[in-house]
Amino acid sequence: MEVLEPKKNQNEISGPLGLIFSRRSTGRLVEPAPDAQEVVDILRAGVSAPDHDSLKSTRYVVFTGEAKDRFGEFLAQRLTDRLAAKEATPTEGQLNKERTKLDRAPLVIAVGVAYAHETKIPEIEQFASAAASCENMLLAATALGYGSMWRTGEICYDPGVKEALGLASTDQIVGWIYIGSYRPDSQTQPVEDTPLEEFVTYFGD
Repeated sequence: MEVLEPKKNQNEISGPLGLIFSRRSTGRLVEPAPDAQEVVDILRAGVSAPDHDSLKSTRYVVFTGEAKDRFGEFLAQRLTDRLAAKEATPTEGQLNKERTKLDRAPLVIAVGVAYAHETKIPEIEQFASAAASCENMLLAATALGYGSMWRTGEICYDPGVKEALGLASTDQIVGWIYIGSYRPDSQTQPVEDTPLEEFVTYFGD
C-alpha cells in the first residue's frame, strides 16, 4: 500500500494538530514564567500520560527563583566530584556552566522515574511513561503560549543528583523540562515536513 502524504503542510494546520506540529525546542527562555495555576496545569498534563497498570512511578521536581541558583551550586560541586574521581579539575568556565544550567529558563521541571520493582511492568515501560509525561508537559506549555526545551546530559546519570531529587541510584532522571517566555529576538522557524515514506511501511505490502 502506498504511504499517503498529508494534504496540507504542517505549518498550514491549526487547532490541536497545529499545536503539535508547531512545537519546537527553544534553548533560551525568559520571564515571565507560567504562573502558579499554569504550573499546576502543566504538571497535570504530565501525570495524564499513558501509564501501564497506573504505577505512578514518574516523579517531578520544580525549580524556580533562588532554588535554581542553589541547585546550580550543587551541580558545580557534583562536576568537581566527578572530575576528581578521574583525577581532573574543572575549569572556572566549566563550573560556571554548571552553576547557570538552570538559568536558561525561569521554570525548570526535573522528571524522573522511581522504578516500581514489585510489578510485572518492565522498567522500559515505566521509563516510556515518564518520557510520554515529558512530551505532555512540553505540549501543555506550548498550548499556554510558552516556549520549552527538553534537556538531558551527564547530570541525568549522576547518582548524587538523583539522590538530591529523591531518587535511588537505580532510578533514572528522564530529563529537565525548561519552560518560559520567548525572547523578543526569538526567530520562529517553519517546521520542515518530513516525507513519511522514509519511515512508514504498511505491514503486509
